[in-house]
Amino acid sequence: MVILPQRRRAPVKRLALCLVAIVLTQTASTFAQNAPADPDTTLRVNSRAVLIDVLVTDRGGNPVTGLKRENFTVTEQGKPQPLNFFEEHRALSSAQAQTIQFPQLPPDVFTNFSPIAPPPAVNILLLDALNTPMADQIYLRQAAQHFLKTLKPGSRLAIFTLSQRLSFVQGFADDPYLLARALGYRKNDKPEPAVLLQSQEEATAQDTVVGLMNQMVGAGPGALTTAGPANMIEAFQQFLKETQYAQTSDREYRTTQALQQLASYLAAFPGRKNLIWMTGAFPLDIFGLTDMRFDDITPKTVNLLSAARVALYPVDVRGAWTHSLHTAEHTLDPTIGNAQQLLGPAAGFAPSTADSSNIVTGQAAVTTASGGFDHALAGEDIANNSSNAAMDMVAQQTGGRAFYNGNDLASIVDKVVSTSSDFYTLSYSPSDTNMNGALRKIHVDVAGGSYTLCYRQGYYARDEGLPGAAQTAQSRAVQQAAHNGANPLQPFMDFGLPQTGQILYKVKILPASAPDTAPAPAPDSPVKGPHDRYSVDFAIDLKDLDLPLDPADGLHKGTLNLNLIVYDRYGQIANRRDHLVALNIKPDIWKIFEQTGVQLHADIDVPRGQYWLRTGVYDASTRKVGTMEIPFSSVHPLQASAQQP
Repeated sequence: MVILPQRRRAPVKRLALCLVAIVLTQTASTFAQNAPADPDTTLRVNSRAVLIDVLVTDRGGNPVTGLKRENFTVTEQGKPQPLNFFEEHRALSSAQAQTIQFPQLPPDVFTNFSPIAPPPAVNILLLDALNTPMADQIYLRQAAQHFLKTLKPGSRLAIFTLSQRLSFVQGFADDPYLLARALGYRKNDKPEPAVLLQSQEEATAQDTVVGLMNQMVGAGPGALTTAGPANMIEAFQQFLKETQYAQTSDREYRTTQALQQLASYLAAFPGRKNLIWMTGAFPLDIFGLTDMRFDDITPKTVNLLSAARVALYPVDVRGAWTHSLHTAEHTLDPTIGNAQQLLGPAAGFAPSTADSSNIVTGQAAVTTASGGFDHALAGEDIANNSSNAAMDMVAQQTGGRAFYNGNDLASIVDKVVSTSSDFYTLSYSPSDTNMNGALRKIHVDVAGGSYTLCYRQGYYARDEGLPGAAQTAQSRAVQQAAHNGANPLQPFMDFGLPQTGQILYKVKILPASAPDTAPAPAPDSPVKGPHDRYSVDFAIDLKDLDLPLDPADGLHKGTLNLNLIVYDRYGQIANRRDHLVALNIKPDIWKIFEQTGVQLHADIDVPRGQYWLRTGVYDASTRKVGTMEIPFSSVHPLQASAQQP
């Protein structure tokens, strides 16, 4: 087995194969299976092509399959657009999914082999804590765990969370057990404070303060006045409004920035992406005032999502909605003293400039609390309708669907996953080539029946939103890196990318030392402070490598690139090891490797906390690639590993 030294990325170390091989027990059987081949690319997108993924369902909501190109007509701004490309995609049937079996591996042994062919669509689960009250977050995570436990194999899924920033939980995986375990990890299963979202308790407390300030008190014989001066009450109410407006604007900005990050990240993946956004308060207030600074953000966000073929499925985790006044948690304002205050001002009593939560008594500027029925019912209706309308708007423009007023979140997510993998991809070149920033409306018709269509209904004619622009830019970057002699594995080593199975291999990951006894890192190591050292043993399938026999000396020879990168939950690199391995395999070792795979060994230091290890193998002769990503939370501690048979 080759033992790779602890070195940083540069310079890359060239190594020769040792004569000793350590066999990874019970790891050879999976390589005998044939992995499904990656489908050939059937569509090359240029920056002037518009891609549309169309979901077609019948009256019962079932996918309609078997339609032909001639069944579809597309118009842009009312003008017919001839189709350049047409393709139908179908998901695995339930019967096919039931026959899938993932390889059973020993503890702490992982493989990039998957019995499932790359699906036509992948799914991303985004758990939103930024816009969801803490009480609803608990229900959200329980529903997500229930869904993952019942997820059928073949539904490729990745998991992200959103709080003050976008965080990574698990990259694309086919194995429901791995996904459920990642979400259930102790650092992923806790609700987070929604610091920018006003809670019901905060709203009640603010109303109470305003009510106390408005309370009528004696001001001399036969005279009444408010407890606080009118100008102070008005200033305080304005302060509360501005604070809530600033918090809403901040949530909107952070949310759209996270969606843009996801769009850029997902643009690298082929095919359709279904982004299931589980949230409790959609932040785009399309009925009320919005900050003029953000006028350009929403169109840009929608365009980037559409260009990356991301369909947005917002899911309101609050379930069946009801007014807070009708909930058991609601408490009546203690300053209310009569029915008029409870119901609100009489018609024509308050001036047009007065807040609807106040009534006027005596002076035009002096107010008393109304109790909330008028203000709260109307205000909550506006906020809820605005949230639902915004969810519908963003979903429709990206080709998805919004879900609200439903209590069974697990069933909703399952419905999205199960019904969105049967679809048709259409492409056309717009007849109007002027990228002037205007909204271009798209309309699709299907002949031959009464169908319901789901597709993105337009795009903004802007440079960053040109469908295919992101993919083209990435292709140029990859080609440039190859031209400059950069690491050939680098385009495949980004955090969270789907694993690549052109080269099949296994890794056994074990702590190299007990906690608090890890050797000090090398002086040039980026790892500082408390850390653990892990040993990583590779077993690479010989059938996927080109190691020809040299008749001059009887050795099998070849060159491999081997990369190990440690990522934190935000996608930042904590440590990495890049190796260039020169293989010179003697005949007796070759016979062993035919049974076990080519075996390599490396060590890597990992900071304490939540981290992932991404590994990659590249064969310089065949230009094939294999990659895999494993959370260190899936690796047993040293004590547990030592007890394994």
